[in-house]
Amino acid sequence: MIITNKNNTRSGRYSGFSTSLLLGEINTGSKEISIQITDVEPNEMQFIHSHEEEQCYFIVSGDGEIIIDDKRNEVSKGDAIFIPSNSDHGIKNVGNHVLTYVTANRSFGIEREKEIWPFENNN
Repeated sequence: MIITNKNNTRSGRYSGFSTSLLLGEINTGSKEISIQITDVEPNEMQFIHSHEEEQCYFIVSGDGEIIIDDKRNEVSKGDAIFIPSNSDHGIKNVGNHVLTYVTANRSFGIEREKEIWPFENNN
């Protein structure tokens, strides 16, 4: 059994947002599933990026604008978003409070996980 949270797993800190790898290949051995949690500060944005893995976001709290390729939609607490493989995507916090979302996708692989979440938290 593996139980993790933001305080005891790998993390990454970027301009305007922070992310934690809750479950991934590096801590479960699974190549099939990965779960992350991300906090985006008000008026900040997770940068536009793409990858082969399909992905979904689930908005835990806050208000945002999801960008997928050339489309933009407002999202808020309780919304689930599907992101197709190789789509350019990112999310902007358009509210006054932290935007938190959970992400699920196929594992990125141990080496890529170390790049995205370089900090080992052992609190």
